[in-house]
Amino acid sequence: MKTMSAAVCTLVMMTFLHLTPPVHGQSLEIGSRLEPFMDPFLIDEMDNTALRLHRPVPANLVLHNQPGYLPLYNGMSVIHDGPVYLLYYSAANRLGVLESHNGRDWFRPSVGLLTGNTPDTNLVKTTTSELMIPADEPLPEVFLDTRPGIPANQRYKAFTLDERGSTKVHCWVSGNGKIWEKYQDDPIIETRLYGAFDGFESMFWSGTENCYVLYIRYYLRGKTTEQGRRSIARMTSPDFKTWSQPRPMTFGNDGLTPPEHHYQNQTSPYFRAPHIYVALSSRFMQGRSAFDAEPERARHLKLARASQQVEDWLTSDISETVVMTTRGGTHYDRAFMEGFVRPGLGDENWTTRSNYALRGIVPTGPGEMSLYVSRHNALPSVHIRRYTLRLDGIGSVHASYQPGRMVTRPVTFIGSRLVINYSTSAAGSIRVGLLNRDGLPIPGFEINRCMPLIGDHLKQVVRWRDATDLSSLQSQPLRLEFEMQDADLYSLQFTP
Repeated sequence: MKTMSAAVCTLVMMTFLHLTPPVHGQSLEIGSRLEPFMDPFLIDEMDNTALRLHRPVPANLVLHNQPGYLPLYNGMSVIHDGPVYLLYYSAANRLGVLESHNGRDWFRPSVGLLTGNTPDTNLVKTTTSELMIPADEPLPEVFLDTRPGIPANQRYKAFTLDERGSTKVHCWVSGNGKIWEKYQDDPIIETRLYGAFDGFESMFWSGTENCYVLYIRYYLRGKTTEQGRRSIARMTSPDFKTWSQPRPMTFGNDGLTPPEHHYQNQTSPYFRAPHIYVALSSRFMQGRSAFDAEPERARHLKLARASQQVEDWLTSDISETVVMTTRGGTHYDRAFMEGFVRPGLGDENWTTRSNYALRGIVPTGPGEMSLYVSRHNALPSVHIRRYTLRLDGIGSVHASYQPGRMVTRPVTFIGSRLVINYSTSAAGSIRVGLLNRDGLPIPGFEINRCMPLIGDHLKQVVRWRDATDLSSLQSQPLRLEFEMQDADLYSLQFTP
């Protein structure tokens, strides 16, 4: 049975590999999918244009320490489930949950669990009214299982760890994400991979790959030291019971493991284009300090536990959030090597293990999406803050004031209209031309016949002088040519 399951998953992966860049002469079948420019997947030629990273904007404070509640350690994940948003975090190494109806304003839901004489009403519990996570136990991964046919009482899944000897992963299920019960007595995963699961992991059902996908942290053993860099491995399962062996991820154009540590990978499908998985990874610069030149600047930093003094580890490392993408398989694209959420102003943000993003990017308003970041780690001021971006606004094809050009690889599509998400300056513009596979203009859709696109729109139909209907070109390989000036192109999509 194990062999059959693995074969099924392998077949699915072979089918999925059409999403990798084609060899010469082949075309990309994008159908009617939204294609954001978070990676160079669609791009063939760039002349005076470039992929640009857009950094999220700080918004409201979501959670901070308050009297009467167990202290915050850091955030874990955010789940958007219809009209409900749930945010999971570590409350003194117990699992706490916040609730929201818009992703912006949060409250502690009443779960009904009492700990001692203090009502920690938002600590998740079991069906027997016990703490799901006892004190000082490893925290779980929590995700919403979107696999078709999942029973209502198993829509939410979490796993906890037994690290005695090998690492054993036990599964919990819930109908509402607040009250949980054991999925089965036996662990769903057991591994001896060095350093496996030592960090928040990422699990989800992939409708594109038709498998459960799990990204875990492990230690890459160095050649000269026993403990090497923290890196990422991937596991898959067709049924949540039979899992593949961990396979190391590769990174960037060269495929090499990056020199920095990746402490938490926080990988999940992008909600508008779930065939693309976005990793809000924690880049951990071990041994690098912002206080070496002025060590006295760290003296005012006090750990959350008053009995402790500033320890060396608090200021001996720096971390931030970077963004990576993958379209399945064992490779992360790193179109953007820059920091996505930098530490920023304030010494409190330059302490070890700060600036870690929670897993998940969610819609929070018309034209807006949000992510959430833990700041001021281990300090009394530790908190979780919301950050915002425009829809599809992680990256873009950017042109400066000097006009530029971008041409896509050959694509086939389904639909009758081309819609783009874009922004220009008052002096800028975008024009689009359609080319055949060989790069020759398609009559009626030449770039000089395109009505210039000027403004800032999330969903704008591209029009030519005498045509907008592209139905006759469906299933015919073509290239998209963009002429741009002082503009950003965030995504494109063919629609009915």
